[in-house]
Amino acid sequence: MTLRDRLRSAAADNSEEWLYSRYGILANPFPAANQTSANPHRSIEADEKVNDKIVAFVNDHRSQVVVIEGTQGVGKTNFLNHVESEIRSVMSVLEGYYMVRYLADPEPSFEDTTRRLIEELGVEHLRKLQERLKADAQSIGRARSHDMRTALGRLRDFEIEGDFDLMLQWLLGLRLLKAHRLALGVQFRLDTVESKTAALRDLVQVSAAAGVLDGIFLLLDELEKQDGVLGPTAIVRYLSALRSVIDALPEHLFLMIGITPDALLRYSSALPALRGRLQNQITLQPLTDIGEAVSLAEFYVETARRSAGNERGEKGGDQPILSSKALEDRFDMLLKRAERIGDAGVRQREFLHDLHDLADQKIGLGPS
Repeated sequence: MTLRDRLRSAAADNSEEWLYSRYGILANPFPAANQTSANPHRSIEADEKVNDKIVAFVNDHRSQVVVIEGTQGVGKTNFLNHVESEIRSVMSVLEGYYMVRYLADPEPSFEDTTRRLIEELGVEHLRKLQERLKADAQSIGRARSHDMRTALGRLRDFEIEGDFDLMLQWLLGLRLLKAHRLALGVQFRLDTVESKTAALRDLVQVSAAAGVLDGIFLLLDELEKQDGVLGPTAIVRYLSALRSVIDALPEHLFLMIGITPDALLRYSSALPALRGRLQNQITLQPLTDIGEAVSLAEFYVETARRSAGNERGEKGGDQPILSSKALEDRFDMLLKRAERIGDAGVRQREFLHDLHDLADQKIGLGPS
């Protein structure tokens, strides 16, 4: 059958209806290897460990740095996506305001990450801060920089809309013009890593003391990518800036980093001073147990059925997409291959991609 014939046949068969009536799904339940986000998350032991740290952070606001390490394909991105989703889901019930920022592809310079955090706060945050400072300016004293204290003092009296934009431009390190000096009373441009880090620190501390910011959740995924785009000197500069932000914010920062063990070792060697800040590690392991592998596959099927049922509002079919034996045979084959190349187990991404291909071969046939 030609490709044209197969496509016509699939359209005529209304394959979505057929999938739902037979299997209770609307599409292949297993993600292909290139589908790294928006995938379901099956609860693992690491969930509870991270939840404990989030609760501690919300209770005492003392900064936390959590390192999620694991080889490529073991589920770090899936885990960080899940943590971000969980944090956002409870924002409405938390007292105070927390900023949540997930960076799937970190900037090559950590200065850019600092800039994005300030951009995220934005003019609206400055307006909220102004209202609190009008009522009580005491929190301005939490700023260490003379320029920052001066600018925050001026912020209290802003009446022109453009002044808020000028202050944000200054905080972002843009070129210092006469308009900035007149509106803010500042003398220096924030044009170094140190000055930008200090500005972020002061803004967070003053905002927290004023009651308009309780903390920042910053999730950095695939930090090992810096190895491929930066030279040794630039990597040390990036890591130094990361360490500076950690040290500058002993409170109000929850930082989670996804990284491979090899990159973590290299980075720790490149900047030994960073090693002590990254001791809080949670390791994600590949699959080694056949029962665990089958359970993971069944979780994806059940999640797809539940989602389809919610969309359709009626009960669908429940025929198995892949038999238990097919799942076990495929995992056994992948495990033997992993052992031959020296891997500790089967990477979740590889297993699910194989199941995606197997499922496609079966459900792609359409009704008989």
